[in-house]
Amino acid sequence: MRKPEPLRNGDAIDVVAPSSAFDKERFQRGVRALESIGLKPRFTEAIYTKTGHLAGDDARRFDELERALRSDSKAVILARGGYGLLRFATRIQPAEKLVIGYSDATVLHEIWRRAGLPSIHGPMCTQLGEDPAALARLKALLQGEDAGAIEWEPDTARGGRVEGTLAGGNLASLASLCGTPLQPQFRDCIVLLEDLNEPPYRLDRLLTQLLMAGAFVGVKGFVIGDLTSPGEDPAGRTEVVAERLLSLQVPLVFEGPFGHAGRNLPVLFGAHHELDAGSGRLVIC
Repeated sequence: MRKPEPLRNGDAIDVVAPSSAFDKERFQRGVRALESIGLKPRFTEAIYTKTGHLAGDDARRFDELERALRSDSKAVILARGGYGLLRFATRIQPAEKLVIGYSDATVLHEIWRRAGLPSIHGPMCTQLGEDPAALARLKALLQGEDAGAIEWEPDTARGGRVEGTLAGGNLASLASLCGTPLQPQFRDCIVLLEDLNEPPYRLDRLLTQLLMAGAFVGVKGFVIGDLTSPGEDPAGRTEVVAERLLSLQVPLVFEGPFGHAGRNLPVLFGAHHELDAGSGRLVIC
């Protein structure tokens, strides 16, 4: 992995909306959160454009992303996820700067992974300000500091301690890349997976698609984040995920603090990590 260039106080960060339209008030709260950690968010009024469910038409969204990737900033953060990047994914050329986001940003994470570049899986602009710990961890990762281990109360399906490159993201987004030039292959990776409100039969189908495509051949282990809405019982979902993935005979742990429903702590994709599935611990090593 090429080491990202650290950001310093006063550095610019480009904010883009290549996916779904978003709530303006939540976006502006996120802008203030970025300013509170010493960054200068850059965007134009065109970011508020709405075209159906998208933040503008494909041309607007792609051009905005392309300009941000070629600008003098060191990082780009998405306004929101949802859907939209897949429509022009094969046109995106990676840049040696950090991209930040989750959900639909999984498409960018996979492009960056294939190029040997790091990226940050974590809150986007419309989520920033909700969790001070996530914001502090994002600041540490952006500044090249030790963000420390992530620890949680695990629901362990298969224990073990493994090392590998951290990769993955949103399950539905990853499955949507199958059969495209960006089809994922996670050999030697610790794979982080999350999704929102997919019923068990859909989780089964998405995982089966990735398994049949060979995406998980040679994986080191899995850490599963949110699969449900806040307060919803994940039991039926965890059962089907375990049934699909335990055949790979690698560590598998649930309840990771990542995703749509609860805490969404930032992590550095592309970096070498150690996962302890028995204790619920993930750390750069």
